[in-house]
This record gives sequence, structure tokens and C-alpha cells, in this order.
Amino acid sequence: MSLRTLVTDPDGFFAARRDDYSLAGPAAVVVAHALLALAGTVVILQAVGDVVTAADAASIVYASGGQRVSAPRDIVLALWATGGLYFAGWIAVAVVAYLVSLYFDGDGSFRRLLAFVGWTFVPTLAPTAVRAVVIAAMFLEAPDFATEAALQEWAQSELTDHPARFAAIAVRPLFTLWMVYLWVLAAEHARELTRRQALVVVALPAAFATLNAVGTLATAAGRALGLF
Repeated sequence: MSLRTLVTDPDGFFAARRDDYSLAGPAAVVVAHALLALAGTVVILQAVGDVVTAADAASIVYASGGQRVSAPRDIVLALWATGGLYFAGWIAVAVVAYLVSLYFDGDGSFRRLLAFVGWTFVPTLAPTAVRAVVIAAMFLEAPDFATEAALQEWAQSELTDHPARFAAIAVRPLFTLWMVYLWVLAAEHARELTRRQALVVVALPAAFATLNAVGTLATAAGRALGLF
């Protein structure tokens, strides 16, 4: 079953993998997320150079690229931390779903659930890729910054309100809801639950992911309108 099937027939995709416990494919999906974020982080850190102090680097990089790092010289640490966040999210969703499914006496191993949850991150690759490309392109064309104030002003005027970046943020809730729907199917097939039980099983991570996506969109819209 190809990734196209995951898009066109997700129910059939998971049904066909009931005996497939391989984590290679799901891990590759999560790694792809991490690499996209890491690429953007590296470009940002190389662009800001030593202009940004350790105290201010986190806020500037977070506002620009969505990743927290302590200082430009900590590139290696930032790479490990960023990649680790995606893997932590993958495992956290699977752990919560598995523990809640115990209440319903779900049948099916944690490994199968972990594999299925990994596949559900495919939809969010699209907005992640768009955001990474926009950020990288903007910073690659950024001028040399003489002061931190100049960098702050440039990031606010050229990047924070960039239409392409805002568009990527705007569609994120839709892709998040798609991912949540796949979580339901993943839990249903991996733990052999009913659809209603699967909804309950993923309710907590689904609420968190949805609120986070909507909150990010609200913040971006508020900045664009000058409310924040």
C-alpha cells in the first residue's frame, strides 16, 4: 500500500497493515519532519551569526522559525533538540492512545500502534515544508545585520508578516484535523477498537494538537492586524 492510499483510502491503508509492525516507514516520516525543521533552523542561525546574543536568540528564532535554540553557536545542540521534539511527539501520542485504550481492553501491540501513529504525520509534511522553504528563502536573501535591533526590525517587517508564511500557518489547522482523523483510524485498527472508542482514545492529544494549531493561527492573524 502506497502513501497515495493513505490519502485516498486511509481506512484501507491501515487495514492492509494490520500485520505490518515495521517502524522504518513511520520513522522516515517523522525524520522528514525533523529534517525540514532543522534545515530552517540552520539557515536562520547562519544568517543571524554572532549578532544575536544568547539571551535574545531564543525569542528571535522562535518568532521566525518556530524552533527554540539558546544561541547561534549552539547549532549542533539545536539540531538534536529539534529532531528530538518530533520523535517525542510521535511517542507521546502513541503512549497516551495505548494507555487509554487499555480501558476498552483493546487488542493489538504497542509496536503496531506506534507504527500506525507514525504514518499519520504524513499530512502535516505539506505545511511544514512550505514554512521551511519560506523561512530559508527569506533568510538566505537577508542583508547583513549590524545590530540586534536591525535584525528584530527586519524579522518583523519581512518575515513575520510574509504572505506565504501566513498562508502556511492558515492551512495548518486543516492539516492538523486531517492528522487527528488519521489518529482515530490508527487507534481503531492498531488496537482493534470501535470508531467511538478510538475517538475517546485520541481525544487528549487531538485536543492539544488542534488548540495549538488554532492558537498559532490566531496569534499570526493578530500580528497581521496589529492586535499584538
